[in-house]
Amino acid sequence: MYDFIIIGGGPAGMMAAGRAGARGKKVVLLEKKDQLGKKLLICASGRCNVTNTAAPDSLIKAYGKGGHFLRTALQTFDNEKLRLFLLSYGVETVIENKGRVFPKSQRAASVLKALETYMHNHKVKIQTNSHVLQLTLENNRVSGVETNHGSVFGRNILIATGGRSYPATGSTGDGYTLASSVGHAICSTYPAIIAFETEETWMKSLQGTPMKNVNITAYQSGKKIAGQFGEALFTHYGVSGPTILDMSKRIVECLSNGHVPIRIDFKPHHTSEELDKILVNQIKRHGNKAIKSCLVFFIPEKLAPVLLNLCDIEPHKKTSQITAPERKRIVKQIKGLPLTCMRHRPIEEAIVTAGGIRLDEVDAKTMKSKLIEGLYFAGEVLDIDGPTGGFNLQAAFSSGYLAGDSID
Repeated sequence: MYDFIIIGGGPAGMMAAGRAGARGKKVVLLEKKDQLGKKLLICASGRCNVTNTAAPDSLIKAYGKGGHFLRTALQTFDNEKLRLFLLSYGVETVIENKGRVFPKSQRAASVLKALETYMHNHKVKIQTNSHVLQLTLENNRVSGVETNHGSVFGRNILIATGGRSYPATGSTGDGYTLASSVGHAICSTYPAIIAFETEETWMKSLQGTPMKNVNITAYQSGKKIAGQFGEALFTHYGVSGPTILDMSKRIVECLSNGHVPIRIDFKPHHTSEELDKILVNQIKRHGNKAIKSCLVFFIPEKLAPVLLNLCDIEPHKKTSQITAPERKRIVKQIKGLPLTCMRHRPIEEAIVTAGGIRLDEVDAKTMKSKLIEGLYFAGEVLDIDGPTGGFNLQAAFSSGYLAGDSID
């Protein structure tokens, strides 16, 4: 008979297990894959963006409607406490742009090792290859779980199984099935951080080409629905990169009403008039050169011939032969290259899943179910998601810590 059965060996589950173990509880962690932290290991291309240095109010605001729910969890185990925790296990962290925090080693494996040591030090029993098939209840209280290896009995259970993204790591929506089987409502799930396929196909020739310091704006029915400044990336299917990913939740929500046009401003700090003057100056200085070679001052080199084709201008045309109307067309494209988002990539490719277990059925001060005694939730399985930049891992660590801190 365990004090705490944890379903899911991701960051939320491991943190909860370690915290409950540190309080002297008898804990078992059940992970259906052959190792813990598989999704953690691929976070930020294996570098693991563990948190963000955002101030408390900004941290809470980053989660939108889920921020108020997370307040107690974030106050109990905030970004500074997380960094101190990692440091206590030998993982120094460094701050990169936009407050993103990474292990100094730039290796997610160092974060996983810290969590594994935390659990080991506090006598947490770990069972991999253990797939939980159902919860068992007695008198509206959890009493254990049925797994592919038989029954496990316990007084408290935490569902920390993640969302639906990256199913190869174990996130296949099991937590939603388990929660709904005992009466919990699930808010519709959809990708929150995801890339997009576009109607246009010309970017196939630009696959892997980065866009730096651009401003991207998304529209629907002529109204702006989202906008971000930063970096983006052309892919063989459309667009991706940090700026697109941070706007993606809003775009996904609007795609149900039809396609979403976006415009990319490659020189957001210049007006069209200023750009036109700069282009005139380039033309005067490089009259004998092909116009495509002059555009590298404004846009990525590989994009120049594509943009000129969109302007109906021959890329090898001499710069001195460019007419005023052609110049205006070039500036218009630089200030607002149009693309049309048709659909998001499959949810399996999403960095984070939006939707999940309804927050009004969970006690925000303990992560405890309001419907079933002894049942807890933490991490991505809840209807909480934040932007890129370490916010989602922080939510997992904080909610997991609070759950482990709350069981009786």
